[in-house]
Amino acid sequence: MPENTIYTLARSLQQTSGLEQNLNQMLSALKSTVESDYLQKIRTAAKNEKAFSVEHPPREVTLLRALSAFTDDKGREQLDRMTQSLLFLHTMQHIQQNVQELSSGNLLAARSAEGQPAEEFPSARSAQLAGLLLTLALTERF
Repeated sequence: MPENTIYTLARSLQQTSGLEQNLNQMLSALKSTVESDYLQKIRTAAKNEKAFSVEHPPREVTLLRALSAFTDDKGREQLDRMTQSLLFLHTMQHIQQNVQELSSGNLLAARSAEGQPAEEFPSARSAQLAGLLLTLALTERF
């Protein structure tokens, strides 16, 4: 007697434990892929932008740091908050400048892309998206 395909399919569909396990595995794999392919790169770029601003602070930050040696604890705390705010703004300006340079087609400014053919440079929209994602990641870092 031939096998009843409807019966076999209905039994398979009724057993949801395997389906739930498969969906959990797919979701876990998707999370892992997004984390490694995108989020880690965004966090690393944000960390590098912050490090650049700390290593190359504007004059105002240098002045505030010098003044903090001559204040009490409360004043030092306020100056530290101002320093952090200025570093954050400086980092945002640096990111915005890089986005504008890439968006306007200033390929010489794209130092990290040396040796690549012109068609491999990011589009203006990609540069803007990268700037936005860095900004969002930096709000968490500062």
